[in-house]
Amino acid sequence: MDFRRSVPADATGIAELEDLIFPDAWSYRDVQDLICTEGGMCFTAIEDGKVVAYVIGRLIAPEGEIYRVAVAPKKRQRGIGYRLLDYAVKTSKGQGLERLFLEVRSRNIPAIKLYTAYGFKEIGIRKNYYKDPQDDAIVMLRAHSADMQF
Repeated sequence: MDFRRSVPADATGIAELEDLIFPDAWSYRDVQDLICTEGGMCFTAIEDGKVVAYVIGRLIAPEGEIYRVAVAPKKRQRGIGYRLLDYAVKTSKGQGLERLFLEVRSRNIPAIKLYTAYGFKEIGIRKNYYKDPQDDAIVMLRAHSADMQF
């Protein structure tokens, strides 16, 4: 399995996983635009020539925001999401990343466990933030500090 910064050709695979996983899927065009935009924080895990996981977000140093972390359903529970997130964060540190935010559905326990294991801390809740289905958003932060290295 290879981890890399996403390239425009990855947009198709990312959009296909978006459609499979999320009710509010990003379009191919949205994904491609983010990959090609300065400040886009897009990383892909490739296995046998196919996109099996991705992290997409935005970096405006010193802050970054993760929009999505997704792993193909048949590839879950193998540590791919954690390793790709780690790769994305360490690569982005070189671009001035010091704080990283994200929002996660309060009922998405596997994602919350992933983010907590990676050092994210809950800093707030946005009530009824998500629709289809309705859910609260937990706002999380991972910040560079003496005891937490990126």
